[in-house]
Amino acid sequence: MKETHKSYFLYFLILVYISGSIGFVLNPAFFSPFTPFTLLLTCLVFLIHSPVADKKFILAFFSIAFLGYIFEVIGVKTGLIFGKYSYGDGLGLKLLEVPLVISINWAMLICAGIRIVSSIFVNKITVLVVAALLVTLIDLLIEQVAPKLDFWQFESGLPGIHNYLGWIGVAFFISYFFYPIIIKANRMVSLIILILQIIFFTSLFIFI
Repeated sequence: MKETHKSYFLYFLILVYISGSIGFVLNPAFFSPFTPFTLLLTCLVFLIHSPVADKKFILAFFSIAFLGYIFEVIGVKTGLIFGKYSYGDGLGLKLLEVPLVISINWAMLICAGIRIVSSIFVNKITVLVVAALLVTLIDLLIEQVAPKLDFWQFESGLPGIHNYLGWIGVAFFISYFFYPIIIKANRMVSLIILILQIIFFTSLFIFI
């Protein structure tokens, strides 16, 4: 795909997030069903700006998504990893009670986080720890609005420290083995996507 066409996709994604931020505030019931498609579009934009010709990168990305999905299934079924919670219908199609799109989004956030942090720090362990903390902080932000959007709900109402420690551990573990590959992601696009998600969920937290 030509660089110009890739840029169009990125500009369109930015427009979607801006309009979505406004739309969710004004009419969340109307815009909520579009959430899974927005996440898929976000992952598409991330991937087309990544070295897709490198089969190892694609394999690493979807391996992280698959491992993330397995941990989610275990978490939902047992409550051992993140605490006791269940998914609603806000994230679309589910398999084994876990939305399929959620694991793809977490893979994108982990890869984007690793790429951004690796441009600041050199040591692998430092990058993995800081990136895991970054992704967990984004999770913390999303969880403030997740029940309102029917994304997921914890049995006790709010997630405990158990959940965040679980996410730090999972993010660190599943990115450790793919680190040399996923740092090849596009730095600027990774940064833009992280900023878009942070701004989007921050606006929902403030206004909804």
